[in-house]
Amino acid sequence: MPILAVNFDRIDAKNSGKGAANVNVSSTPRISSVKMHAGLLGIKNVVSIAYSFETNYQPEVGSLTIEGEVLYNSDGAKEIAEKWDKEKKLDDDMTVEVLNAIFRRCLAKAVEICSDVRLPPPMQFPNVVKNEAKK
Repeated sequence: MPILAVNFDRIDAKNSGKGAANVNVSSTPRISSVKMHAGLLGIKNVVSIAYSFETNYQPEVGSLTIEGEVLYNSDGAKEIAEKWDKEKKLDDDMTVEVLNAIFRRCLAKAVEICSDVRLPPPMQFPNVVKNEAKK
């Protein structure tokens, strides 16, 4: 797997204090830049992919933003960075892999942070219900 790390640089969470009964929650990752990285523990050909992950609430009961970087190892690292500079685009397979990694890491952290600031979690958890015996 070419993803070496998904790091956090900034986390901003705020509860507006406006409670609501029905809240719609949506989370969106965005890639903001792709640059060559100096390398990591002797690993060469690494790109740093800066991202933001925003969780929005409707009605507006609060907000959560996570910013960070994904370190991605590829023999074509230079070409990846050059393509981003020209087109602001990554190859489809790479985009899917990077966005999935961002979702996994950020959603796990967001659940913890949202609990701390008393916001609804960014995803639904399964509910266990009592099985009523049939009569």
